[in-house]
Amino acid sequence: MNYKKLILNRLLDKYERSSAYRSGQASGRRIFLNLCSDEFPEYDIENTQTKEIINSVVIDLAQEGLIGFEWMRFEKNNIIQRIWLKLDSLEKSYRYADRIPKRERVKNALHKIYEAKARVTSPWIYDYLEEVQTWMEQKLSIPPSFPEEGDLAENLLKALLLIDSRNEDEYLERVFSLRYFNDSKYFEKNLRKRLLGIIRKYWQEEDLQAEEWTDDEILALAGIVKTPEYVEFCGSMTAIIRDRKVDFSPLIHGLAINAPTIRELNIKALPGVKRVLFFENKANYVDYVFKKRTDDEFLVYHGGFYSPVKGLFFKKLYDIARTQNILFFHWGDMDLGGFQIFTRLKKQIIPELKPYRMDVESFIAMKSFWQAFDDKYAKALEKLLNQKDYQDFHDLIRLMLKERARLEQEAFLSSTQ
Repeated sequence: MNYKKLILNRLLDKYERSSAYRSGQASGRRIFLNLCSDEFPEYDIENTQTKEIINSVVIDLAQEGLIGFEWMRFEKNNIIQRIWLKLDSLEKSYRYADRIPKRERVKNALHKIYEAKARVTSPWIYDYLEEVQTWMEQKLSIPPSFPEEGDLAENLLKALLLIDSRNEDEYLERVFSLRYFNDSKYFEKNLRKRLLGIIRKYWQEEDLQAEEWTDDEILALAGIVKTPEYVEFCGSMTAIIRDRKVDFSPLIHGLAINAPTIRELNIKALPGVKRVLFFENKANYVDYVFKKRTDDEFLVYHGGFYSPVKGLFFKKLYDIARTQNILFFHWGDMDLGGFQIFTRLKKQIIPELKPYRMDVESFIAMKSFWQAFDDKYAKALEKLLNQKDYQDFHDLIRLMLKERARLEQEAFLSSTQ
């Protein structure tokens, strides 16, 4: 073992966490390391050979002017009590430890942050970089949300800049990783978890702290998806795609279109449609398509928290439907996630949206399918009573809190109602 490097690195670690580092002064309180403690368990005074080797290394470092030391009382030339860093020889200590000084690492990282900030346009990415910059400038250290390792830091910034410049494009996760990092699993292994944390904290449109969001749904907000995005729907619709008229009406059992088609789609009309009904869960959507849909209904499989691509389709649908005075409804789970999914769609795209079978009467009718929830869930649900955006569900939420129960949409598939 290279005890010289080990000792210097332990001392430099303590120095870089100290006020002496932050002040930049070479005088003041010493940076001590107690060898006879958990700070340096390698110093085993019961092992004579190891102890003497470390003693010799400490003496050599002291003679080179890098550290000072003192013997344990009554154990001179036998047991070293503690050592300390000579702050006026820091440059030499870093060189001997084969280590880049923390100030230099922070300076290099700040330079990368400045460059990235000058290029980004997404508010959430800018806010993240701004907070990282402020932390570095004030604390002269790298925050936990930003990688210490240089290559990883560069690749995180590269990923953020690619996301920022993607417009409405989406990246398949492994293709993204292979194309830009030459390894199909690099993103998953090194960047995915870190990027998820950044989006959760800085994405400005939604409260992503809610546990109802899956990791895949969160990444989809930034345009990174596991599989290609599709929207499934069923109903009478005419549209223009690349100057060609398309009539979806004969496809009475439904269909799915992908992200590029959604972007090129120019919806012209919804002939004969009187209401649009969104479904959170696919089983209910499929069941309704085959058993219950009438000719004046347009059905959309919504899924969970929609991605930007799905949101684009929903907006195009709404823009044409409102010119025809079509009504909009959403049917989802009677639980925290279901309420959040409904409210997000209503708040961001369809102000006139109304709940379908998400009321007190429907909840009571499905009592045999209720699912219990715990105190933590109850507290999260109770917070919605203080938010005007959720007023459509306040009566239902009060009942759910009283009964300590929630209901999934699929329960209706087991009912004749």
